[in-house]
Amino acid sequence: MTILNSALTIKNMSIRNRLVLPSITTNYGSSKGLVTQDILCFYKERSKDIGLVIVEATSVQATGCIVPGSLGLWNDSQIPGMTKLAKTIQQQGALAVVQLNHAGPRCPPHKNKRHGFSPSGVAFRPDVEPIIMNTQDIEQLINDFSKAAIRAFKAGFDGVEIHGAHLYLLSQFLSPLTNKRDDRYGGDARGRATLALEIVRKVREELGPEYPIFFRINALERIDGGQTLEDALVIGRLLADEGVDVLDVTLIAHGGWKLLDDNLKVTRNLKVTSKKLLGGSSALPKDQPSGANIALTAAFKEKIGLPVIAVGKFGIGQAAVNAVENEKIDMVAIGRQMICDPKTARKMLDGKDNDIIPCDECLTCFATIGKAVPMACKVNKNLPF
Repeated sequence: MTILNSALTIKNMSIRNRLVLPSITTNYGSSKGLVTQDILCFYKERSKDIGLVIVEATSVQATGCIVPGSLGLWNDSQIPGMTKLAKTIQQQGALAVVQLNHAGPRCPPHKNKRHGFSPSGVAFRPDVEPIIMNTQDIEQLINDFSKAAIRAFKAGFDGVEIHGAHLYLLSQFLSPLTNKRDDRYGGDARGRATLALEIVRKVREELGPEYPIFFRINALERIDGGQTLEDALVIGRLLADEGVDVLDVTLIAHGGWKLLDDNLKVTRNLKVTSKKLLGGSSALPKDQPSGANIALTAAFKEKIGLPVIAVGKFGIGQAAVNAVENEKIDMVAIGRQMICDPKTARKMLDGKDNDIIPCDECLTCFATIGKAVPMACKVNKNLPF
């Protein structure tokens, strides 16, 4: 038994231990954003010993999916399947939170539909032309986040997480790298936070003061011109004041610009480029140790005081124990490690790290969803189990 076994209470949530399954894009949903049997199998296996499950990025608009098989809560027809998913997780003893997201211009192309919403027109894919959002687009987005949160509540989820990280749409509004607006949704950190704050405010108004709201935020963007920790802490304080209950702290670990020629092929010849794309990844490089992000998360805990979730190679080793015991981190997330060994949580709670089947950080999971096919794993050939 370790400190990871200790329970935690956040508002009306009684969490049995300190381990979190973070949002993991699987591409196991249907083309209409519906829950499938593969989704149910994946989450059932990984909810048996974990304290809190954050269901993968679930789109608030049909054109806001990360991958073709993203889950959705953009219409009522998706509620029954999500109800079944929430119950599946809760029946294993874990609490179920669903992450609400819009991919912005990182979405797949949609024929004959207006898509690729963006704060300032920065492109991420060669096949999606970003659309700079107008006031009407922004008002619709706020309403759609709110409606999706209501559907999550009706489906029986214990809370919602608003995804403001990883350079998806809300993250792009928060970042000086991608937000160059000169209206009230741009400017300094406070201005760039306006959209996120209005979404949180609307969700809080609809769901009341006691319903848990999580927010996923980049503590840092390791790209020239990206969000700094200082700005992230300003935004985190504003989110707390607006009613966010938990900060799920992540980062852009590396990234940069790709230059494309007229044939949309990546090139290094600056003289023939006609377009550039931005890319970024949350995956820590292989040479980074377990728990490399602890200091960033601890800064949010110290400066803002809300419960925090830390992420970053916590699946093996003492980093998770040290984070909770020494740094007073409330919860630690284990993502890729739970893909390749769904029994990782049980082994960590029992102090049996040597029995864990380790992730080899090959990023097959990332590569497969990047190709718009269901997530696969080099280690675990038995997915979705």
